[in-house]
Amino acid sequence: MSRERVLLLFDEHRPFWTERLIGIAGEDPSSAAILEKEGLLQPLAGGFCLTGKGRETFIEWAAESYLEALPGEVPEDPLLEEMKLEAALLFERGFKGFQGTKQVIVSPKLECFPDIPPSELFLVRNGALKWCFHEHPEIKRLMSLFPRDRSSEGESLEGLEKKALDSGMNRISWSPDILCINQCDYAYYWRSRLGTDRWGLLNADRLFLKIVRDPSNFDLNLAAADIALFSLFLIDNRNVFLPGCFDIDVHQQSAFSWWFWATGTREEAMELASRLGQAGRSLIEPAEPADAWTISIEDLRIYGNRAESFYEFVDDLAIPVTRGGSGV
Repeated sequence: MSRERVLLLFDEHRPFWTERLIGIAGEDPSSAAILEKEGLLQPLAGGFCLTGKGRETFIEWAAESYLEALPGEVPEDPLLEEMKLEAALLFERGFKGFQGTKQVIVSPKLECFPDIPPSELFLVRNGALKWCFHEHPEIKRLMSLFPRDRSSEGESLEGLEKKALDSGMNRISWSPDILCINQCDYAYYWRSRLGTDRWGLLNADRLFLKIVRDPSNFDLNLAAADIALFSLFLIDNRNVFLPGCFDIDVHQQSAFSWWFWATGTREEAMELASRLGQAGRSLIEPAEPADAWTISIEDLRIYGNRAESFYEFVDDLAIPVTRGGSGV
C-alpha cells in the first residue's frame, strides 16, 4: 500500500515531491523509485512529478480510495513547489492544536473581488507607505452594497455572489502559497455553520503564508502588493460572506487573520522583519484587525517541540513585523 499512498501525495496542490519530503510526510521514500520504474513518476530537479500514465493511475486510485483530488501537473518552478511543500509539512507537524482541527493547504485556489490592481491601492514615496484602499471607488461601492453591520439572516451564498457579479464586480483568482485554518474546541463549534461561509473560515484562526525566495530584493512595494490582495480577500469575508462573525466568532471569541512571509534562513527572516517593520502598523492598515510576521524554513526544520497550540507555535517561531519588538 505504500506505493499507492505515495502516488496519491502528488495532487494538484502538491505536484512535486522529493524523497526527503516523502519521509517528512511519514511515507516510505524508497517507494518513489519503484513508482519511477513503473513509469508513474518522472525525475525532476532532484525530486519527482507525475507522468501522463501516473496522472491516469492517480485518478483511478483516488476513486478507489474515495478521494476527491486531482492529479498534479508538471510544475513550472520545482524549487518554489519544494519550499512551499516543506513549509506546509513542517506546519502540519509543528503544533497539535487544542481539541480542534487544522487544515494546511498548499496553493489554495481562492478568489476575491472587486478586480483592482494592487498598485491602485497604495503609494510608496520616499520610503513611506500611504494607503488609498478604503478611498478607492470600488471598495466604497462594495462596502455600500454589503454593509458589515447588516443582519445576514436569510442570505445565501448564491444570492450574495449573484449580487456582487450583477453589480459589475469582477472576480480575481488569488492563491497564497499556504493557508492554515486552525479551529480550537471543535466540539464547542461544530454545530455553528453558515451556508455563506464560502472558504470554511468561520470560527477559526487563519494564517496566510507567502514564500520569499530572494529577501534582499523584497521591498516595501512588493510587501504592500501582498497586503493589498490579502486585504481584498478579508474585506470580502468581513462585508460580504461573514458580516459580524469573521473577526469575532459566533461565541464572541476573537478569530485571528495573520499574514506570514517565509524565508529560507532565520537570518533572512530577521532582516526582512526589521526592514519591513519600519513601516509599523501602517503596513497592515487595510487588513486590520490583522498582523504580519516573518518565519524561516530553517527554524521550522529544527523546531524540537511539538507545540500544544497554534499560538504557542507562532510565539516560538515567528518574528513580528507589525507588532513591534525585536523578534524571538
